Amino acid sequence: MENLSELNKIKENNLNSPNDEKLEKQEQTAKEPLKVLEAMDVYLPDVDGVINCMHNYCLNLNGYCKVTALAPKHKNQDKVKVPYKILRCKSTFVPILRDQYGHPNKDKEFKQKVYADEYDIIHLHSPFNMAKFAVKLAKERNIPAVITYHSNIKDIIKKYAKFNWLTNFILKKIGKIYNEFDRVFVVSELVAKQARECGYTGKIELLPFGTDLEKVSEEEINKNRAKANEQFGLNEDDLVFLYVGRVVELKRIDFTLKALKILKDKGYKFKFFVVGKGSALNKLQNLADKLGFSNDEVIFTGFLERELLPLINSRADLLLFPSIYDNFGLVKVEAATYNTAGVFVEDSCAGADVEDNFNGFLTKNDVSSYANTIIRAISDRDNLRKVGKRAGDSLYINWKDCTDQLYQAYERIIKEYNNKN
Repeated sequence: MENLSELNKIKENNLNSPNDEKLEKQEQTAKEPLKVLEAMDVYLPDVDGVINCMHNYCLNLNGYCKVTALAPKHKNQDKVKVPYKILRCKSTFVPILRDQYGHPNKDKEFKQKVYADEYDIIHLHSPFNMAKFAVKLAKERNIPAVITYHSNIKDIIKKYAKFNWLTNFILKKIGKIYNEFDRVFVVSELVAKQARECGYTGKIELLPFGTDLEKVSEEEINKNRAKANEQFGLNEDDLVFLYVGRVVELKRIDFTLKALKILKDKGYKFKFFVVGKGSALNKLQNLADKLGFSNDEVIFTGFLERELLPLINSRADLLLFPSIYDNFGLVKVEAATYNTAGVFVEDSCAGADVEDNFNGFLTKNDVSSYANTIIRAISDRDNLRKVGKRAGDSLYINWKDCTDQLYQAYERIIKEYNNKN
């Protein structure tokens, strides 16, 4: 498995000396910028973790590459204002997925626009219709095609397919698509294992995901806390728990509510902010009522403007994220940006890079254990702050640094491909 067992070598390759960086910049200036295609089957103005990843890659590559994004048409696409080029193909709305789904091979005008330009590399972020289109284009142009393994495909298929034989059949089909690519990028070794289970047999490379939030000083975090108290009607001594993201069943917010019920019954006072919106909102509100939580104990904020996220992340004492579905969990990095630690399930991808009681807290995958871990975390507030600080030091990375590593991977893969072919 290429590079995966040599993680330190990858990191060393990305930590060049100042002279090496200067030489690389001179070389980049002297040669033509890379022409990159980034593509996926759903895209802005819809928003999720995968879309956020591709968008930030495009934003940061746009400074020194010629970037083109391929995406499906969307009824609200005119609201999307980005500094890079987006080419959109015909699409249909899929109710079960609640997303527009692209059909690039059935759109003659789209294909003409894509084929009108030259490219050095194609990077996919989903393994469906757009991937099939991209692989065909890459082979015709004799250029490398890479893909990021973002989501736990097997769990997603199982949710909708219901039958094991159907799950395995679809998984085998998707595995064949991944095997058409020259490289698969993953964010952790656990995700690499998923790619192998999907049937991928090729080269795998480890690349980090980050955040567009900027790291700030302790003084700035304290200012954010004060602003959050005013914004959300909090007292300085209130114990605040936080969830940020899509409010859907896969995120297991119901699991968190049941764990917090144990804390409530033991006399703990707290406020749990559920930030976001989604299909499970009404169901979770009903569950919170059924469990006896007041509107002051569990607060469903709905969607929050971007400028409010630094406030609530700074104010939170603990991020609660028991997802076993997410292959990364961007909220972990966003919380760590403001020195807020989280509670994660052991051996979950969301909890990757977290060491218990060092830069976060890990728990077994049951409600009682999760509740006890929360209690353990908040019982020593001085230690909790130290754990949060270490989370900020060890888990934070921004999208610019992530994209720099991606760019280096592009250059290396293009060189290998050209030498091979």
